[in-house]
Amino acid sequence: MIPHHYRAKLSSACPTLLMVGLIVQISGLLFNNDGSQYATQIHWLLFAPALFLLLSERLALPLWRQPSSIILLVLLGFVALSGALRTDAAHSIGYWLKIALFILLYIFAIAHLVQLKRIERVLLTTATIAACFAWLTLIHQFLILDKPLSYDAIRNSGRLFELGWNGFADLDHPIIAGLYYGLFSLLLLHAVVEEELQGTALVLALIGLVGLLAYLLLTFSRGAWFSVAAGGLTLLLLSPKARARQLLLVGLLALAVMAVYFWPEIQNEWRIGTSRRDLIWLNWLDRLPEFWLLGDGPGQDLVYRYPWGDKVLHAHSLYLQLWYEYGVVGFALFLSLLATLLMKSWKARGDTRARVALSLLVFALVAMVSDIYAVFHRPSAYWVILWLPVGLILGLKRHARQDEASA
Repeated sequence: MIPHHYRAKLSSACPTLLMVGLIVQISGLLFNNDGSQYATQIHWLLFAPALFLLLSERLALPLWRQPSSIILLVLLGFVALSGALRTDAAHSIGYWLKIALFILLYIFAIAHLVQLKRIERVLLTTATIAACFAWLTLIHQFLILDKPLSYDAIRNSGRLFELGWNGFADLDHPIIAGLYYGLFSLLLLHAVVEEELQGTALVLALIGLVGLLAYLLLTFSRGAWFSVAAGGLTLLLLSPKARARQLLLVGLLALAVMAVYFWPEIQNEWRIGTSRRDLIWLNWLDRLPEFWLLGDGPGQDLVYRYPWGDKVLHAHSLYLQLWYEYGVVGFALFLSLLATLLMKSWKARGDTRARVALSLLVFALVAMVSDIYAVFHRPSAYWVILWLPVGLILGLKRHARQDEASA
């Protein structure tokens, strides 16, 4: 047993450790080029203090009594139970129990920092780090490495997804990079609009936002483009700030100018279409009678081979992939979680934290249509995209004045 005075000191230090651990988990994908080191850092700086704090607060029962939390617990329990009981699961029983626990601790850490009103510093810090790496990538790729900055060169073989130096900021694929950096563009947009920055702080924030959006554009991840557009539109339309209307107008004008200037490129993107995702989705639909009820097993690949021989291992849609793995029950639980989170954040939209959380959730909802393939796995960029807004929304507390504002 830990003496009482040591427990008190650990409890007081845990929120700071959670902040550091969460920053490492979110931004460590950029400044950490060693996967095993990244995992070790998260375990000790985030999961360990989160577990200690959760136990010291007697499981933080008030947090788990809201509808969204109950559904989340049932969903995680279903995932763990499926992994334990299904003989066709892709991993061992221990793996699924560990993943469920890690997601639970991750969401608890975020929600706890929301309630302590410390999450804003975490989000601003991670957005600043991401903006710096976005600019470093643009400078290194197009000035130092002198790669051609043309549509054909970038679209065909130069889509951004890494810094290009010693393995730093390597996100493995342009789609992941687009979604990851796109999320931070929403966080910086929120800071510009809601914090009403002035002077040097405003200039630096706008420079960072331009860098993030430029990186996003050059990933040519169209799913990320639409996701950021949906999240940004949600944020700007819901904000009562005058600056939101100004930025909305500027953004629409910028899009109109770009549409005229890049019309041939836009036509080419239209011809590319869904990048043959339609064939994958039709294959999923053809196979639906095989797995619609019970699923094919947690973690199982949905293998599809194109007529020309190329092979894919998932549905290229998180919604379809989860139904394939967990059946109709798991899919229904996941949709129920999203629906209750939307309802809660919408009702609390008078709170600036609820508005940014809602915009991030909308961002995730669109991204999951075509670009995310897994969220019940080890910590990754996809955790940031989905579980971060889940934790933000669960941590919100409604007050009478918020009810009045949303009425």
